[in-house]
Amino acid sequence: MQVLAVLSKSTKQGTSVFHFVETPDGQFWAFGGVAPKAMRFNSRKELDKCVMTWVNYGFSFGMVPTKKAHTLKVKRPQLDKQESQLPADLQMDLWALQPTCA
Repeated sequence: MQVLAVLSKSTKQGTSVFHFVETPDGQFWAFGGVAPKAMRFNSRKELDKCVMTWVNYGFSFGMVPTKKAHTLKVKRPQLDKQESQLPADLQMDLWALQPTCA
């Protein structure tokens, strides 16, 4: 048996892995899944079309699906606004130096 492709995808039920193969007598099959099943194809062209359709539905080539990078959201603590110890005139001078959006 010759393995032509292996596709996998993470699902709510677990990792779904399918093997697409050609048997020694020239038959084309796919088998696997979270709830195991087998599918027979009439030709290599039909098998290839199925593989590409599944890739478009989110399956990845290989045994383990690639994990999408999750954005790490960090909660930043809210800092209490501190009272400045600078005199008011220096605070105004500093405020004037800040860039503005134009």
